[in-house]
Amino acid sequence: MRIEFRYGKKIQQAREARAWTQEQLAIAAGVEPRTIQRVERDQTKNPETLQAIAAAFDLELDVLRSKWRVAESHLVGAWLITTFREFVDVQEAHPWHMSSRSVVAPLTEEGREQVDECVKQMFADRECFDPHETDLWDCYLQQIKEPLRSLFEMGLGIFIMDEHRDLLLPTVGDLKPSSDHMECRVQHFWVVPRHGCFRLSDAAPLHSFNASCPAACEVLYGMTKSGKGLHTFADALWAAMPPRSEASVHWCDNCFPTASNGGHLTLEYIERVTGLKRFQIDAVCDAITGQPFVEGLA
Repeated sequence: MRIEFRYGKKIQQAREARAWTQEQLAIAAGVEPRTIQRVERDQTKNPETLQAIAAAFDLELDVLRSKWRVAESHLVGAWLITTFREFVDVQEAHPWHMSSRSVVAPLTEEGREQVDECVKQMFADRECFDPHETDLWDCYLQQIKEPLRSLFEMGLGIFIMDEHRDLLLPTVGDLKPSSDHMECRVQHFWVVPRHGCFRLSDAAPLHSFNASCPAACEVLYGMTKSGKGLHTFADALWAAMPPRSEASVHWCDNCFPTASNGGHLTLEYIERVTGLKRFQIDAVCDAITGQPFVEGLA
């Protein structure tokens, strides 16, 4: 919870109590009328301007100050989940009060229906299960094994973002809460391609769903607030395919470190994505191009 001081509302009230227009207050304070407009909207807190306005009212500046409580939220953790055990460990170690779910993987219509059904099964009555209630929790874990297995077999993972959020508690009539706010934990569950990557636009950096990359997590967390879409790819090979090329992609160096030859699509990455061994990759490239794979130039 953040406390901040604002002046706009009380300045407007003081002006209206004197039946002044914004232009009249501007003349009295020796500022531009548009400055008064900005001050009353709390768009500026220039100390000299505020002092001038207080002097125009013949008031101390403290009289025009209001104290506001501002709820805050921030990301406290992120994980890319690709196994049942990883999912269980995160859920048991990081309990939450609220959650959201999204699917951001490129899927066929049939695949989307299958994924939606898996997510529905995973979170059916999830709020009723607490890791501390052993029997019920064990029952829940048995319930989610199959839908999780199905997701992982489809080449998908679950990107979890753990958010700390403040909630303001209002006074209702004569009922006043014991505290002015409460803290809660919100987890955002995104079904993503296991080797997937994303960017906000063609000119934006290409990130993987990398929980250890602050920039990638910041973009994804921002999406939970804005609701805007992402350009999502099954893997970086798709992102660099014609008419694009590896050279035209703006790579995140944290998610896709630069190889010794300046490229980003290394043999190790290709092996992870395709499941092929190095000699198999060379054989495929040789059959298509007449030469083995050149690292960094997929």
